[in-house]
Amino acid sequence: MSESELAHYHRIRLFSVSLYVVPPFLVSVVFYLLSSNEIWWTQFVFAFLLLQMPWMAYLNWRKKLDAKLPFFALIGSMYWTYYALSLFWGGRTVSGRDSPFDKMVTPESITWSLALAVVAVFAIWMGMRMRLARRITKIKLPELKPGLRSLHYLRLLLVVGSLLSLWEGLPYIAGEAGRQPIIILVTTVPVLAFALLFRNVLTGEAEAVDKIFVLGFLLLRLLVGLSSGWLGSFASIIVVCGAIYFAEKRRVPRLALFLVIFFTLFFQVGKEEFRKVYWSTDTETSKIDRARFWADTSLAKWHDAASDATGEALEAALNSTFSRVSLLTQTANVVEMTPSVVPYQGAQLYSYLVVTWIPRVLWPEKPSVSEANRFYQVTYGLSTEEGLETVAIGVGVMTEAYISFGWIGVVGIMLLMGIFYDAFQNLFFRNASDVLMTGLGIALLPQIINGEAQMAVYLGGIVQQVAFTLLVFSPVIRWRANPDNLSRFVSSGRRGSQVAVSS
Repeated sequence: MSESELAHYHRIRLFSVSLYVVPPFLVSVVFYLLSSNEIWWTQFVFAFLLLQMPWMAYLNWRKKLDAKLPFFALIGSMYWTYYALSLFWGGRTVSGRDSPFDKMVTPESITWSLALAVVAVFAIWMGMRMRLARRITKIKLPELKPGLRSLHYLRLLLVVGSLLSLWEGLPYIAGEAGRQPIIILVTTVPVLAFALLFRNVLTGEAEAVDKIFVLGFLLLRLLVGLSSGWLGSFASIIVVCGAIYFAEKRRVPRLALFLVIFFTLFFQVGKEEFRKVYWSTDTETSKIDRARFWADTSLAKWHDAASDATGEALEAALNSTFSRVSLLTQTANVVEMTPSVVPYQGAQLYSYLVVTWIPRVLWPEKPSVSEANRFYQVTYGLSTEEGLETVAIGVGVMTEAYISFGWIGVVGIMLLMGIFYDAFQNLFFRNASDVLMTGLGIALLPQIINGEAQMAVYLGGIVQQVAFTLLVFSPVIRWRANPDNLSRFVSSGRRGSQVAVSS
């Protein structure tokens, strides 16, 4: 190799290394410079690593395109959001808000929390790299039958599920035993139907009526979410749309990312006021009036923030948003109290996983899936016993593992989570996955990247949703043994009738 060729080779190598390291480092530096928090250099390094790991995974995915979505990069980004982002712009109280009545956490516990997050993400990566879940490729997997009948069935599920979601008392009509299936019927099932139809719109294969259904579903979910006081309802749909675009185009959906950030920032500041008015009293108003109240309240608060010359109102508005997507200070509180005040719990918090497979219709007195959350809230001082009926606070799988077994638990449990993520990716996001399975995986994605869910809710809920949703879709499902022998699922528009296709 000549000297010029060798120099050229070294320049390429240097550029490659720089591409992996420089962007996350620059982002971390900018956030550090804009932050008003005191940040130790060790905390900065951990925050950088939490961004560098998913960024590296994304670049590797771009080279290989060996899956429809860069799944590990999404999981790693979730931990960066919940831990590193709040390091720069979050509060230092347990709730993450700047409140004089809230307990402050120490800088040392913040550092250890960030270290836990880095170890957890690395353990997840190791679990996925073990490839233990690849045997799933040998089992039969469902695919959507081609034909007009399947298309009509998707439309039916979308319309019926959307209309049923307007009935607020529906989940309780069949008692505790029937609540979960009904919730899945009005949430996961129509979202999957929407995802399949939206994909057709995105690829230009949709009929005019499907475009109307897609638009109507988006507007309805926006109205239902805002009228009920839940931001996640519509934000999750934006995530679903962005993930479908990502899977089809293999490009970052910048518009969806911007919409999620804007939607959360704008409405978060008015959420507390909305809940005080409509959750604490029996105010009878229409869904449109409720949504308008929330929008007007948020707009007024942002106007006040922009008009405040001191910047305190703006900082408070941003803090209310960042505290919503932060687990840093909650984990820090756990680190401070465990095991000095609260002993390690062992396998106690995972007891629900033993009975999660038993339908509540067969065991009406089955323990609650939220038992681990309730224990955490009361034991670590986030709420009282009475407050459990109105407040639900989760601390995530990683911190739950620390509460149970300490550092060893974080490594072991997160390694197992990596194996689970690998199985999830192979079922739903491999390139050979049918459009039905990819759509179902994307419909579940907002729950998968929810960092607050604890193990019982996370695993038990996901498995139940997959099983029941496939049962509902069974009239238009066929099973195939060879994952590479894909059926094409095409909607024909005027030409007549094939429904969706796997990419």
